[in-house]
Amino acid sequence: MAEAEVTATTGPTDRDNTVAGYRLEVPEGWFAVDLEPGRRERSVAALVKRQFAGIDNAPHLKEQARQELLAQTEAAQTAGGLEMFLSLQQIAGVPLAASLVIFLIPPPGTQVVTAQNLARSLSEAERQAAVVDLPAGQAVRVLGRTPSPDESASATLEVFVPVPHSGEWLLLSFSTPLGPLALALTKLFDAICITLRWDQ
Repeated sequence: MAEAEVTATTGPTDRDNTVAGYRLEVPEGWFAVDLEPGRRERSVAALVKRQFAGIDNAPHLKEQARQELLAQTEAAQTAGGLEMFLSLQQIAGVPLAASLVIFLIPPPGTQVVTAQNLARSLSEAERQAAVVDLPAGQAVRVLGRTPSPDESASATLEVFVPVPHSGEWLLLSFSTPLGPLALALTKLFDAICITLRWDQ
């Protein structure tokens, strides 16, 4: 995986300030979208400008792309998203559509949730949940597939990583609509998760 510089440095802080945040490496060709209101609009404008560089005769397409991205980012922020990354990579001219949204999941009251308990609660027919060991801690990996007769299946990968000393969980939520490439992209998502590190 081609690694970009560390781009994600904003993250949770525990009560004792033991963890200041997290760091995550994403591949080159992924764009970090700021979800904070006010900065979100500038971030989306920069992304649209990059995507339509050299194309001056498509104002309607640019505006449509801008509105769709604003809706995506607003939905992610409303759901509690901390950061969003969008893949701008291409292979043989084919865009590799994929996204990553990072969430902070608060602890469920005073109850202590282990990775094993969380994995059991998230397992269902179309979702495979398993406990995995990552450099950032023992995590829960949940793989989901949405099959379709025309092979346009989408794939999601959710990885829940416990935030040290807090009871909270950091959720890395990946998705891709590319059915034929879902397996390869899932491997890429796993590789991104391995780069997660806590600031100490």
